[in-house]
Amino acid sequence: MNDDTLLEPHDITAEQCVLGAMLISHAAVETAMSRVTAGDFYRPAHQILFETITNLVRAGEPVDAAIVLARLQADGNLARVGGALYLHTLIETCPTPANIRHYTAIVRERAVRRRLIRAAQSIAHRAYTADGEDAIGLAEHAVREFEAVRDLELSEDDASTPTIKEFLEVKDEEYDWIVPGLLERGDRMILTGTEGLGKSTLFRQLAVTIAAGIHPFDHTPITPRRVLIVDAENTPTHVRRKIRPLVAQAELQGHPISETNLWLETRPEGLDLANDRDVSWLLRRVSLIRPDVVCLGPLYRLAPRALNSDDEVAPILAVLNMIRSKGACVLLEAHAGHAIGVGGRRDLRPRGSSALLGWPEFGYGIRRADTEEAKYRRVVDLESWRGDRDEREWPERLAAGGTWPWTAVQIGFDPSASWPQSTGLRSVS
Repeated sequence: MNDDTLLEPHDITAEQCVLGAMLISHAAVETAMSRVTAGDFYRPAHQILFETITNLVRAGEPVDAAIVLARLQADGNLARVGGALYLHTLIETCPTPANIRHYTAIVRERAVRRRLIRAAQSIAHRAYTADGEDAIGLAEHAVREFEAVRDLELSEDDASTPTIKEFLEVKDEEYDWIVPGLLERGDRMILTGTEGLGKSTLFRQLAVTIAAGIHPFDHTPITPRRVLIVDAENTPTHVRRKIRPLVAQAELQGHPISETNLWLETRPEGLDLANDRDVSWLLRRVSLIRPDVVCLGPLYRLAPRALNSDDEVAPILAVLNMIRSKGACVLLEAHAGHAIGVGGRRDLRPRGSSALLGWPEFGYGIRRADTEEAKYRRVVDLESWRGDRDEREWPERLAAGGTWPWTAVQIGFDPSASWPQSTGLRSVS
């Protein structure tokens, strides 16, 4: 029995067998590198040995006891690992390198247990000493600590990269549509626009029609979905005034919204998605409601500071990705920047860090259409400010004043004529 047996969970013999197998067999080296890391070893000497062996392999060098000994000497680490005789001890300890998967599983399992213990100790210390810190925030911090440990755990199966034949033999999964042709489960979309054009109205129309089972643009029937709206800007009174006529319109069209299909939260004071308490508040509602779509925004109200750098926007996007990981589409409303783009027109990309440009699958902005038709009524172009990652049928142009606040129309339409459904839809090639 080792004198440190009663300390953190570990298995010195298993660690020795892993390293011994690596000194004997190149195949064992490859397996070990795919299943454990240097940090998984309990003894610091074993961490050094593992790093020395893997560094040799990455440099294209062969591995055996003599080569490892020479590298340890060159790096000044030989005494730190127990000297030359310890390399022979490792080889003698390993019965056969064929059992490398068994040894690495033990090493990995003990490492995960140690990380759990350290996370628990850190959480307990913070709970005892963090005077004045919000208890809900502490709880959210604890959840993240344990999730980080969980996510470090490697699979029992070796990861393998498929050949082209293996890759193409896998049958493609069918689209899991929330709105056929428009939104697939897990999609991320940012909607921007210049002020006063009806961006928020369009955002609410998306939410209400999806909950009612109506296509947001051509107004044909679809499967109703569960939607959560989180308005971080307006008061409950304002939101009720805007949502009530939309809900009434759905009922008039024979698509009354189920009570459990549309949920609303108003936070006129805004949210801080870099704050544990606000993150916990939001994620708890997502977990309880289990929405198919979360409509959230505006972006500038999700943090008490400008989101001008990648570091400032990173925690916001991390929370939005947590929502997405629960199976929801995430639709984010944002203000367009003030920069002037090509042709002297205002840039529709969201204001703030460039990280916002790469986050969504779809990024669209609305601006007043520069056409003769726009003199008759409000007509806007729905412009893409980033390349779509998949084929979708987002409209190119919208007109106000129909059955719903916004309806998709064909470019060059006659406003005095009736507006056919399912026209003017963008087909991305």
